[in-house]
Amino acid sequence: MSFLDFYRSRDGRRVLLYQAMAFAGSGVALSLSLGDGQLDLTIARWFFDDARRIFPLTNDWLLKTVLHDAARTISVVAALALLGIAVTSWIAPRLKGVRAHCDALLFTAIATVVAAAIVGALKHFSSHACPWDLAMFGGSAAYHPLLGVHARAPGIDGCFPAAHPLSGYAWLAVGFALFPIARRRAWQAWAAAFALGTLFGVVQIARGAHFLSHVLWSAWIVWGVNLALLGASIYWPARRREAARELVAQPVTLVAPREAKRKRAALTPPRRGP
Repeated sequence: MSFLDFYRSRDGRRVLLYQAMAFAGSGVALSLSLGDGQLDLTIARWFFDDARRIFPLTNDWLLKTVLHDAARTISVVAALALLGIAVTSWIAPRLKGVRAHCDALLFTAIATVVAAAIVGALKHFSSHACPWDLAMFGGSAAYHPLLGVHARAPGIDGCFPAAHPLSGYAWLAVGFALFPIARRRAWQAWAAAFALGTLFGVVQIARGAHFLSHVLWSAWIVWGVNLALLGASIYWPARRREAARELVAQPVTLVAPREAKRKRAALTPPRRGP
């Protein structure tokens, strides 16, 4: 059974239903536990030096150069490599070993790109400031609870949801790709992606770049993107998918207009008289 065929099956739909229920429940839990911002502020104060009015770890070499800059670069390169492999699996029919998993590869590549695009767009248009931009932490912007509605402070970039944890959370898609064929490995992939994304989130919290809620909501959004893409694939007709594969695999033959006209005339039955 192929990747998409599994999620179209009864067992696959049941898995997606349970995932959707857990997704909705976790959204309610995040809203109730982090909506007022008290836990965010408490954790941020652990890393803030009140005497110097700075986050001392903002420019720490390990956190900034290795666990932020280098980790982001590696994740982007890996995502681009995955996208290249996924495209190659569709246009190169000779690669049978890779082509057998082209649906799973393409889903993983699309899910990582779409998740990054959505989180990046939300962050760009967000009106929530980063901790290091807040007046209480040495900046100039006023603090507002996450669920509050307010205008963005002038000159302050949006900060919600956190983008850097995507270097780990985006790979949650690997778990969904592995689940139909290797469920234990799928759970391991989910655990590794969540742990890696949370690590990168803690790095940003320690540097004063994000609150805990920014990090966890980023994971929630990525999870939702994966479920939405899988849900949409259920209603994508398998017949069209197979037709698209055949169209990509078969070479295109160009026919001269005069020859094509002659062939149509040969196939057209002669008209009978009255």
